[in-house]
Amino acid sequence: MRAALILLGVVFLATVIVRLPPRALLWALPADVACEAPGGTIWSGSCGELRVDAVTLQGLSWQLHPGALLHLRLAADLTSDDPAASGHAQVELARGGEVSIAALRAQVALPGHVGLVAPGTSGTLQLAIDSARIAGGHLTALQGRSVLQQLRLANPPADLGSFELLFAPPVAGAQLPGVAGAMLGQLRDLNGPVSVTGVLRLSPDGSYELAGSIASKSDAGTDVTQLLQLLGPADAQGRRDFSIAGTI
Repeated sequence: MRAALILLGVVFLATVIVRLPPRALLWALPADVACEAPGGTIWSGSCGELRVDAVTLQGLSWQLHPGALLHLRLAADLTSDDPAASGHAQVELARGGEVSIAALRAQVALPGHVGLVAPGTSGTLQLAIDSARIAGGHLTALQGRSVLQQLRLANPPADLGSFELLFAPPVAGAQLPGVAGAMLGQLRDLNGPVSVTGVLRLSPDGSYELAGSIASKSDAGTDVTQLLQLLGPADAQGRRDFSIAGTI
């Protein structure tokens, strides 16, 4: 009888919790996270506006996965209806703070929510990330594809076309030289006035290095030709090397 009462109490408590409105847990959010106009329930809810530091996302909704709770994990389907950053993804938070992301499909307008581009840059970033993992606040694994469409620079003004960055599944036993645990992305142009090939190395500590070469195509305008001259003299094939490094 006692066990039945305890079970009944647990079921009742769980029912109450999943029906609580999201505002009931707003006090537990980190200081740099704010959910405005919450709706629905903790189980299936939404934020009219989500703010994380300086980033704002409109129309975020979620649906929790009950099965993950049996393994002491928090998992949910997330959807954003923000016109500047729309998309959806499956997100799972494990003990220790590790975050796993799967089936991420999104479209982001530049500059929008992307803070790594120069002022005045415009374009559209399409993301098709099959899987990613974040641990200790840094990206530690990544597989998928991103396409930057219709990239335009403002200073100096130039239309550069579209580009693809592909992170393929790691090859068993392969090791990137000198970069333990690094993720390797292949960069190439899809269309436009320039030909680009390059390699992006992302390290688990948040550092990155993009190195490659670029050349103007035969139909490139004077704006693109003058822009490439800023990289220095071209080699015999008309290509110029470039390298960018930093920390995210």
